[in-house]
Amino acid sequence: MDGRIKLLLLSLAIAGAVASSEESVEKEAKWVRRGRQMFTRLTSYVPRNRARYQLCEVDDTMGACLVDSVCRRERGLFAGYCGSGEEVCCVVDKSCDGYTRSHSSYFRNPSFPKNNTDEHMCPLTVEVGRGVCAVRLNFEEFELSPYTEGVCIGDHLTVLGTKEGSTTPVCGNMTGWTTTFAVKENSEVVLAMVLQGRPAHTFSIRVTQIGCDEVQVFHSPTYAGIRNPDAESYEPTTKKPNFVLVKPLGPTPKPGNKTTTPETTPSPDDTTEEMPKTTTLSSAHEGDDDSSGENQGDDDEGTATTIRPPVSEGPTTLMPGTIPSPKPSDVLIRAQKTDSEEEGVYLETIEATPAISAFKRAFELRVSDRCWQYENEVPSGFRVIGGGYTKINEFPWQVALVYRNKFFCGGSLISDRHILTAAHCVFGSFSAGIDRLRVSLGDHDLSTKNESNHIVGKVKHIHWNLHYNPHSTIHDIALMELEEPVTFRYGISAVKLPSDLDDLYEGENATVSGWGRYSVRLKATSPVLKSFTGPLMNISKCVEAWNKFPGISARSPNHVCLDVTMGTPCHGDSGGPLVMCSGTQCTQIGVVSFGFPMCTNVGLPAVFTRVSHYKSWIDMNLTPLDIA
Repeated sequence: MDGRIKLLLLSLAIAGAVASSEESVEKEAKWVRRGRQMFTRLTSYVPRNRARYQLCEVDDTMGACLVDSVCRRERGLFAGYCGSGEEVCCVVDKSCDGYTRSHSSYFRNPSFPKNNTDEHMCPLTVEVGRGVCAVRLNFEEFELSPYTEGVCIGDHLTVLGTKEGSTTPVCGNMTGWTTTFAVKENSEVVLAMVLQGRPAHTFSIRVTQIGCDEVQVFHSPTYAGIRNPDAESYEPTTKKPNFVLVKPLGPTPKPGNKTTTPETTPSPDDTTEEMPKTTTLSSAHEGDDDSSGENQGDDDEGTATTIRPPVSEGPTTLMPGTIPSPKPSDVLIRAQKTDSEEEGVYLETIEATPAISAFKRAFELRVSDRCWQYENEVPSGFRVIGGGYTKINEFPWQVALVYRNKFFCGGSLISDRHILTAAHCVFGSFSAGIDRLRVSLGDHDLSTKNESNHIVGKVKHIHWNLHYNPHSTIHDIALMELEEPVTFRYGISAVKLPSDLDDLYEGENATVSGWGRYSVRLKATSPVLKSFTGPLMNISKCVEAWNKFPGISARSPNHVCLDVTMGTPCHGDSGGPLVMCSGTQCTQIGVVSFGFPMCTNVGLPAVFTRVSHYKSWIDMNLTPLDIA
């Protein structure tokens, strides 16, 4: 009996020990599971009410994190796993007549990476997912038939189904270009490619959907927009470059049709001499080949004038004028050709205005209405044309855009790697690619590199506004991304972007700066940075003033306007910043877009792209992708 009791007690003890051990193991497993859950929640937790559009990258190839069954449905290629979940890294590659629901895919020509010469339609339909607000197109490779006088008459790509409506067809060499545009969720976007086979074409476009919750609001860097009040004045120490002056703008006045011409006294530094016939440099949108992009142009007078830019900063009057009707070739400008290819020294200028655009049509207007002529004398004042030089690095965000060692537009630094400029400065340009596109930061005198400690950066991507149309005047805004970020210092820092998106800034004073034309009488751009401060106009009055020019109009709320009674930006100032300053704190409210082409006072305000109106567009384009 005692033996049985002992055996029973021993059995109970063993059972208790086993239960205790199992309970301990269960507790340990429970804590392990809880730890895993916490780790998963910290690394890949996604709320149930939010669509997930995570990306993955393998050897510079982008993929979408998809459930394996969805990847197979998309006929995607397995490239690994996305973390410890059930999703796989799926590379979706589509071509002509393709359809995809994937939030990341490639759209390529059928024989990619080889080119094709077939003549056919080649669309891709993208189903926009739930909770998606934007689609990004990265042109990793894109070479179609080139632009012809600023337009696509051969191969072209048109994007259909955007939230903003119609878009502009694109063609040519746009490798390295990027655009992000707003879409409606649960809709469709169609990339409609029209291919004519000659010349051969090749393209690889990465299409990425961006969720609404993923769009990040761009914030200006700390201490952005601080002007340097202690900047030093500048006196040129190097030999001033010579500039070639093409024949005067406007037709020869006929009897009974007098044209008012500004009468100015030449500066003591101005010298003239007889020269043989010269060539005029064609628009950047007409000749970007390796032969320097020059077209031969005949001068009816057979001579040209070489003029040195004056050093004087004295006030000059913005003279009244009438609207002339010059030939298109009369408005092409260039600096005297030199043999210098030294990076950081820019002695030549190319015209950035598109060959066929609203801006060029303005040159060809024939208006005899006397109400467009101001006969009263206008008070004198400082202006970019013949106006005051800025101090060295007074505006540390000002940048110069340079292509093949030729200056063509201005811009502003808004972060350590992004430049804000005008779309008309870049759209349809660079048919030889963006490899030789440069941004000069911290520069002051473009004709020398000794006056400031400036740097020259290469461009990695151009972000253009998909809805910009060179035949109109809206959506004239673009961004550039540098290959390497810059380190902020005294002479190089970012400008502040507006935080109040509802402020119209009417009646306030604003400052525009640039290296554009410095004289109505001359066609040369200024090698030294200049600025002009004037009052901002009521937008309704600005729109009314430009209503006389159908298709070339200011719009509200897309634009902000500057009174040009005392001064105006001119050719070469395009893309530059318009800032409002309170003490040393400056905010960029505009981008130089367009104005009266003759840069004289005919009652037409200078018009700038309103930065606050395009703040959401900037946010979308600068939002980084969510890569696992």
